[in-house]
Amino acid sequence: MKHLSTRHSAAERHVFAAVAQPAARQPVVLDPAGDPYARVAVEAYAEACAHEQPWLAEALQRQYQLEGGTPSSAAALWRAFHEAQQLAREGDAYDEAAWTHVALHLCGVLGAMNL
Repeated sequence: MKHLSTRHSAAERHVFAAVAQPAARQPVVLDPAGDPYARVAVEAYAEACAHEQPWLAEALQRQYQLEGGTPSSAAALWRAFHEAQQLAREGDAYDEAAWTHVALHLCGVLGAMNL
């Protein structure tokens, strides 16, 4: 069996050395209070996640006193609740007391979350 040389030419060693090695990941910490660029980044992030995660966008807006341009997650929850209630009313087994009970608990939860 023929053994291939494991030695590399100088050019090959240079190529291997030039290949980017994965660096240890370092967390990035933004300071929107003291860095205007960080504030812009947080505003952009809040705007980008507003549709799929409105609660996160609202939390960022509240924490950093950002301009509120995102839909309210509380309003979205109430809209979904009322749409579901309307669909239930159209069915045969609608129970007003049960829906009122759920509405009261939903109100309490949203109030506790400051939404």
